[in-house]
Amino acid sequence: MANLLIGSSNVNRYYRSSDYPTYRRYEMVKCTQREGFKVYMDNIKSDKKSVLISVFENFVADAVGADVISPEVLIDECTKDFLSTIVKAAKRLPKTKFGVVMPLRRPALKWYQERVDLITNVLGEGIKNMMNSKTVNNVVAIECVPPASQQFEEDLIHLTKPAAKVFLDQILDLAETFYNAPIVDLTEQGEIPESEEEASHLADLESRLEILERHFKMQMDKNVANDLMFARGREEADAGTNRAKEDRIVVNGLTSTTPLPTEMKPRIEALKELVNGIFQSIIPDFQGKIVYLNQGKHLTTPLPMVEVKLDKTELAVAMRKAFADKKKRELLGPSQGTLFMSNSVNLATRVRVDILKAIARKITNRDEVAYVAGFTSRPTMHIRRTGTAESTRPMKSFSFIDSVTRFGGRLDRRDLETAYGRAGRSFNGQLRQNFVVLNEVDQDLLMSVGTSSATSRPGGSGASGPSGSWSKRGGR
Repeated sequence: MANLLIGSSNVNRYYRSSDYPTYRRYEMVKCTQREGFKVYMDNIKSDKKSVLISVFENFVADAVGADVISPEVLIDECTKDFLSTIVKAAKRLPKTKFGVVMPLRRPALKWYQERVDLITNVLGEGIKNMMNSKTVNNVVAIECVPPASQQFEEDLIHLTKPAAKVFLDQILDLAETFYNAPIVDLTEQGEIPESEEEASHLADLESRLEILERHFKMQMDKNVANDLMFARGREEADAGTNRAKEDRIVVNGLTSTTPLPTEMKPRIEALKELVNGIFQSIIPDFQGKIVYLNQGKHLTTPLPMVEVKLDKTELAVAMRKAFADKKKRELLGPSQGTLFMSNSVNLATRVRVDILKAIARKITNRDEVAYVAGFTSRPTMHIRRTGTAESTRPMKSFSFIDSVTRFGGRLDRRDLETAYGRAGRSFNGQLRQNFVVLNEVDQDLLMSVGTSSATSRPGGSGASGPSGSWSKRGGR
């Protein structure tokens, strides 16, 4: 096999080439000892086109051992030794590309956690210096997943299976981009300065730019990690709120041959009778009792959307499932053609469903179909192979945070138009903290386009509400 993956147990335990069919296949080599790593690197054959390395955190932990009072000297020695091994192999194999994954965290080691950012920066700078000094041109640093996505087992060393999946997906994806790029000749004409003064000036500018880039990148990584942390917490809180409302059913598309009373109390009673009749038509002898019923906000609509609370959660779940089954098999009566039932979830959850659907559309391809299980307290995206029966269990499942961490970079502003429209102005200043991939700048751009198009239409005044031309989509 022309590709080599040298990894610690966090990689070896979970990497199977069949689980990652969209990436090149790697020959897996488990490595946790520095001396063994040197042997592997010294014996790599020239037929290896790409080498991906994810081992450094093990080497640092072993190098420091029990000397946790002042480990800096040992960390520095380990880093230099590791980089020199990489340089030696890269020089010996100039046509082989080497991707070096930045170290994972290790909560079990307090001294390591306190220094992991510094260790990552030093290692990254060492790889940059290789390229800047034109020593080698076939090595690149592969960014690790953000800290918020690094979830560990009880030993606080090994990643959980879902976290390892996210980690492998990211490093394989970034490595693929690097491997597919051409190797640039760093000694081509025009790259070498003609005088010492020019060389000194260029070095000074490059140094200042590198410092700015490094600080900017560190801040961006910190922002992303914070956004993921906040979004994960808010998704958990919303899921808890939604679970508390699983005894409710939201009913849209009601129809009635007789007008509803205008007074509130008789109107509510009439709606209860209407909804109860629908329940009985879907499940004969339905035993559920309506505790209370709320109208939607659009009171001018003859038959508004209603939220119904039943006396038992299991009866509400059974009704939603029975309705979905009959609708799928087209067994509903003619008068129920516009009827739709769903669970009661908050606005943030509905926005997450829109984002997951946008991701699913983006990643569906000839071999795999992505789809969203949206009618749950905590929506999830699943992926299954094309051509399989719908009842087949999905190959992969992703929570909202896992989905945006792994696939969010593939979305553009237009892909998220529905999500922006549904969110409206309800999350001003908090879009990133709730949804990670949404932001106020893109929201303002899309809303200004929507408002302009509404104004330009015949009879359009642009006053369709704060969401411009999204007002209908956002209110569905």
